[in-house]
Amino acid sequence: MQRLRDYARFLVWSSGLGYLALWATTVWTLESGTALFAESGVCRPDATRELSYWACDPASPLAMLAALANTALTFTLWAPVYVAAAIVQPRLIVIAAPVAATHVIGLPAALLVTIRSAVAALAAGRRLLRAAAARLHAAEPVTGKRP
Repeated sequence: MQRLRDYARFLVWSSGLGYLALWATTVWTLESGTALFAESGVCRPDATRELSYWACDPASPLAMLAALANTALTFTLWAPVYVAAAIVQPRLIVIAAPVAATHVIGLPAALLVTIRSAVAALAAGRRLLRAAAARLHAAEPVTGKRP
């Protein structure tokens, strides 16, 4: 039973960290990626798609980064579009199901990871402050007078 609990904990933490990384990639793509891809000379907006994606020369090292950025945009920013399209065209459920599952599983896992990390950081800070206060108290000179 402990092994199953360990596997579940690993799965939840991996899902949560992956979901946070997915959103971080999306934010980077929207803020800085546009300038990087547009100024590179080897990337251009993909004219064959209605949504905003990048197409780069396959020989360029930016092609992998553009594919990562496009995947992040698909799973985050354009997720409602793909889910809505699957309602109209049921054959698109193969795209919409993983997109929806990413959010159904990833969002609660990311919240759990964020909350647990914040609690651990606050507890560590509290321990450091207690240790510093104990050292400060121990370093005070002992006088015979009490206030």
